[in-house]
Amino acid sequence: MVRRSVTPLTSPGQSPLFKATAARLGLDDRQIEQLSLYVATLGKWQPKLNLIGPKTWAEVWDRHVVDSLQCLAHMPLEGSVERGLADVGTGAGFPGIVVAIATGNTVQLIESDQKKAAFQLAVKAATGAPLVIQNKRVEALEASPVDVLFARAFAPLPRLLEWCAPLIDAETTLILHKGRTAAEEIKAAQQSHAFEVESFPSVIDSDSVILRLRNLRPAR
Repeated sequence: MVRRSVTPLTSPGQSPLFKATAARLGLDDRQIEQLSLYVATLGKWQPKLNLIGPKTWAEVWDRHVVDSLQCLAHMPLEGSVERGLADVGTGAGFPGIVVAIATGNTVQLIESDQKKAAFQLAVKAATGAPLVIQNKRVEALEASPVDVLFARAFAPLPRLLEWCAPLIDAETTLILHKGRTAAEEIKAAQQSHAFEVESFPSVIDSDSVILRLRNLRPAR
C-alpha cells in the first residue's frame, strides 16, 4: 500500500492580486495575518485530507482567497445582517472563513464530514476567526433562516435550494459560485422556486460566475 505523504505544504507567497484586493478592501494587518494563518493551516491539513485541488495550491491566494473575497461586493449593506451568515458544504472553508475574517461577522460553517469539520476547528483556533462549526447535514438543521447563504461547489442549484430550506426564506440573500452550467441550473431551479437572480463575472475564472439570488419563494 502506498501511503500519502503528510508533509505540510509550504505556503506560497501572497500574490499581487491578493495584495491589491486586500488594499482595495481596506483589510488591516491583523486580518491579513489571520488569512496567512488560515493558508498555513490549510497547508498542514491538505496532504491528509486533500481539501483543495492539489494543482491549485501554488495559486491558493488567487484561486481560493481572492475568489472568496469577491463575494463581499455582493453582500447586503453593512448593518443589515442581523440573522447571521452561513456557508454550506464548506470543506476547505472557502468562502466562509475568508468572509468571517474580512468582515468580522460570525459565519456558520455547515459541514457533514467530520474530518473537514475538525480542520475548520483547527483554523478557528489558529486564527481566532468568528466561526461556528456545524458538523451536520444542512437538511438536518432546525429551521433558522440566515441573512446570507454562501455555497461554493456544493450542489446543483435545484438540489441546493431543496437541501438548504432550513436556512432560507424570502429575506435571505444567496451568494453562489457557479460554473458553465449556471444558466441551466437557474432554469431548472425555476421549476420549483421563484426568485430574483443576478449574475456577476468571476474575477478569477472567465468560465465562472457569482450568482446572487433574492426574494426566494415557491413557484406558483
